[in-house]
Amino acid sequence: MNDNAKQSDQPLTRDCHCFNLRRATLAVIALYDRHMEGSGVTIQQFSILRHVSGNGALSVTELSELMGLDRTTLSRNLTLLERRGLLTTRPSSGRRRLTTLTDKGVEALERAFVRWRSAQEEMEKRLGKERMERLEDLLNALLTEL
Repeated sequence: MNDNAKQSDQPLTRDCHCFNLRRATLAVIALYDRHMEGSGVTIQQFSILRHVSGNGALSVTELSELMGLDRTTLSRNLTLLERRGLLTTRPSSGRRRLTTLTDKGVEALERAFVRWRSAQEEMEKRLGKERMERLEDLLNALLTEL
């Protein structure tokens, strides 16, 4: 590989689907994070805030299942968001802790939503709405068939 060529400029290969999907995922995350700059949250944090906002008080286990994330990874992110005052967890029955947004978290989500929408528009501009829909159909098929 030419030292001057960026890795993202190199074509994907057909010998490892996992590698190709991972590279594409990292590129998409970078695109969204660029759009999220100045909002105070990353795309991962935005996704967590959005899921908490849209689903009411959830336990960490419920939220991890809903988002398809490892519970430990989610807990680490929740701790960071809680330290920043964007969400709070409170005890519930048994060992459950329920997660909810704070007023500051609602404001951060509102600020970030505009930037997320911009990233969505760029994805659709790059691939086209129909191709984006086909990609999402293929990804959904992977999720349901694996």
